[in-house]
Amino acid sequence: MECVRRAVAVGVESPPPELSAVEEPYRRIVEEVAVYVAERGRLEKEKYNELYHRFRKQYPLPAQLTQQAINQGVETGKSFLEAKRDGRVRKPSPEVGRVSIRFAKDSWSYKKAISSVAPVQLALSLPSGRKEVWIKPHRRFWLYWCIGGKFCLKRPSLSPR
Repeated sequence: MECVRRAVAVGVESPPPELSAVEEPYRRIVEEVAVYVAERGRLEKEKYNELYHRFRKQYPLPAQLTQQAINQGVETGKSFLEAKRDGRVRKPSPEVGRVSIRFAKDSWSYKKAISSVAPVQLALSLPSGRKEVWIKPHRRFWLYWCIGGKFCLKRPSLSPR
Protein backbone atom coordinates (compact mmCIF):
# COMPACT_ATOMS: atom_id res chain seq x y z
CA MET A 1 0.00 0.00 0.00
CA GLU A 2 1.41 3.37 -1.01
CA CYS A 3 1.02 6.31 1.34
CA VAL A 4 1.12 9.99 0.50
CA ARG A 5 2.52 12.63 2.85
CA ARG A 6 0.04 15.43 3.60
CA ALA A 7 0.05 18.66 5.53
CA VAL A 8 -3.05 19.51 7.52
CA ALA A 9 -3.88 22.97 8.85
CA VAL A 10 -5.44 23.06 12.30
CA GLY A 11 -6.59 25.85 14.55
CA VAL A 12 -4.96 26.54 17.90
CA GLU A 13 -7.00 27.26 21.01
CA SER A 14 -5.67 30.31 22.88
CA PRO A 15 -2.24 30.39 21.23
CA PRO A 16 0.70 31.41 23.43
CA PRO A 17 2.13 34.89 22.72
CA GLU A 18 5.38 33.25 21.60
CA LEU A 19 3.53 31.71 18.65
CA SER A 20 2.34 35.14 17.51
CA ALA A 21 5.87 36.50 17.89
CA VAL A 22 7.12 33.83 15.46
CA GLU A 23 4.74 34.83 12.65
CA GLU A 24 6.37 38.11 11.51
CA PRO A 25 9.99 36.84 11.31
CA TYR A 26 8.70 33.69 9.57
CA ARG A 27 6.80 35.83 7.02
CA ARG A 28 9.87 38.01 6.39
CA ILE A 29 12.02 34.96 5.68
CA VAL A 30 9.41 33.51 3.31
CA GLU A 31 9.10 36.82 1.45
CA GLU A 32 12.85 37.40 1.12
CA VAL A 33 13.49 33.88 -0.17
CA ALA A 34 10.50 34.09 -2.55
CA VAL A 35 11.83 37.33 -4.06
CA TYR A 36 15.31 35.79 -4.42
CA VAL A 37 13.90 32.72 -6.21
CA ALA A 38 11.67 34.90 -8.42
CA GLU A 39 14.70 36.97 -9.51
CA ARG A 40 17.09 34.07 -10.11
CA GLY A 41 14.81 31.13 -10.85
CA ARG A 42 16.19 28.85 -8.13
CA LEU A 43 18.00 28.71 -4.79
CA GLU A 44 21.47 27.19 -4.95
CA LYS A 45 22.70 25.03 -2.07
CA GLU A 46 25.47 27.51 -1.16
CA LYS A 47 22.99 30.40 -1.11
CA TYR A 48 20.56 28.29 0.95
CA ASN A 49 23.26 27.73 3.56
CA GLU A 50 24.23 31.41 3.51
CA LEU A 51 20.61 32.54 3.96
CA TYR A 52 20.01 29.93 6.66
CA HIS A 53 22.96 31.16 8.76
CA ARG A 54 22.03 34.82 8.23
CA PHE A 55 18.40 34.21 9.22
CA ARG A 56 19.45 32.21 12.29
CA LYS A 57 21.53 35.19 13.46
CA GLN A 58 18.93 37.79 12.48
CA TYR A 59 15.77 36.13 13.85
CA PRO A 60 15.44 34.15 17.11
CA LEU A 61 13.61 31.21 15.52
CA PRO A 62 14.27 27.51 16.13
CA ALA A 63 16.29 25.83 13.37
CA GLN A 64 13.33 23.79 12.08
CA LEU A 65 11.15 26.88 11.69
CA THR A 66 13.92 28.70 9.82
CA GLN A 67 14.31 25.75 7.44
CA GLN A 68 10.55 25.47 6.94
CA ALA A 69 10.30 29.21 6.19
CA ILE A 70 13.10 28.99 3.61
CA ASN A 71 11.47 25.95 1.99
CA GLN A 72 8.10 27.72 1.93
CA GLY A 73 9.78 30.77 0.34
CA VAL A 74 11.25 28.58 -2.40
CA GLU A 75 7.80 27.09 -3.08
CA THR A 76 6.25 30.58 -3.18
CA GLY A 77 8.95 31.89 -5.53
CA LYS A 78 8.59 28.93 -7.92
CA SER A 79 4.80 29.27 -7.87
CA PHE A 80 5.14 32.98 -8.66
CA LEU A 81 7.44 32.25 -11.61
CA GLU A 82 5.00 29.68 -12.97
CA ALA A 83 2.07 32.09 -12.64
CA LYS A 84 4.08 34.87 -14.29
CA ARG A 85 5.07 32.57 -17.15
CA ASP A 86 1.40 31.65 -17.66
CA GLY A 87 0.39 35.33 -17.64
CA ARG A 88 -1.63 35.14 -14.42
CA VAL A 89 0.60 37.65 -12.59
CA ARG A 90 1.81 41.07 -13.69
CA LYS A 91 3.68 42.11 -10.53
CA PRO A 92 7.48 42.37 -10.71
CA SER A 93 8.03 40.27 -7.57
CA PRO A 94 6.00 38.08 -5.20
CA GLU A 95 4.31 39.58 -2.16
CA VAL A 96 3.68 37.51 0.94
CA GLY A 97 0.71 38.82 2.92
CA ARG A 98 0.03 35.93 5.29
CA VAL A 99 1.81 32.69 5.98
CA SER A 100 0.80 29.37 7.44
CA ILE A 101 3.53 28.44 9.85
CA ARG A 102 4.60 24.89 9.15
CA PHE A 103 5.96 22.86 12.01
CA ALA A 104 8.15 19.98 10.86
CA LYS A 105 7.47 16.58 12.38
CA ASP A 106 10.57 17.02 14.57
CA SER A 107 9.32 20.23 16.17
CA TRP A 108 6.35 18.72 17.99
CA SER A 109 5.86 15.73 20.25
CA TYR A 110 4.27 12.80 18.39
CA LYS A 111 4.12 10.64 21.54
CA LYS A 112 2.08 13.24 23.43
CA ALA A 113 -0.27 13.72 20.50
CA ILE A 114 -1.04 10.03 19.99
CA SER A 115 -1.50 9.40 23.71
CA SER A 116 -4.04 12.20 24.11
CA VAL A 117 -7.71 12.21 23.22
CA ALA A 118 -9.41 15.00 21.25
CA PRO A 119 -8.77 17.88 21.58
CA VAL A 120 -5.10 17.17 20.92
CA GLN A 121 -2.23 18.79 22.79
CA LEU A 122 1.08 19.35 20.99
CA ALA A 123 4.42 20.53 22.37
CA LEU A 124 5.93 22.97 19.85
CA SER A 125 9.49 24.27 19.68
CA LEU A 126 9.37 28.06 19.97
CA PRO A 127 12.14 30.62 20.62
CA SER A 128 11.41 30.56 24.36
CA GLY A 129 11.47 26.75 24.53
CA ARG A 130 8.84 24.04 24.14
CA LYS A 131 5.27 25.23 24.69
CA GLU A 132 2.21 23.04 24.87
CA VAL A 133 -0.77 24.13 22.79
CA TRP A 134 -4.20 22.62 22.27
CA ILE A 135 -5.32 22.27 18.68
CA LYS A 136 -8.81 21.99 17.27
CA PRO A 137 -8.80 18.77 15.23
CA HIS A 138 -11.23 18.33 12.37
CA ARG A 139 -12.18 15.50 10.02
CA ARG A 140 -9.25 15.99 7.63
CA PHE A 141 -6.85 16.00 10.58
CA TRP A 142 -8.13 12.61 11.73
CA LEU A 143 -7.94 11.24 8.18
CA TYR A 144 -4.33 12.38 8.07
CA TRP A 145 -3.54 11.14 11.54
CA CYS A 146 -4.91 7.58 11.24
CA ILE A 147 -1.56 6.08 10.18
CA GLY A 148 0.94 8.20 12.10
CA GLY A 149 1.11 11.15 9.74
CA LYS A 150 0.48 9.25 6.51
CA PHE A 151 -2.70 9.86 4.57
CA CYS A 152 -5.07 6.91 4.38
CA LEU A 153 -8.24 6.55 2.36
CA LYS A 154 -10.42 4.74 4.91
CA ARG A 155 -12.06 6.72 7.69
CA PRO A 156 -10.45 6.04 11.07
CA SER A 157 -12.48 4.81 13.98
CA LEU A 158 -12.52 7.44 16.71
CA SER A 159 -14.23 5.24 19.28
CA PRO A 160 -12.15 3.40 21.91
CA ARG A 161 -11.45 -0.27 21.23
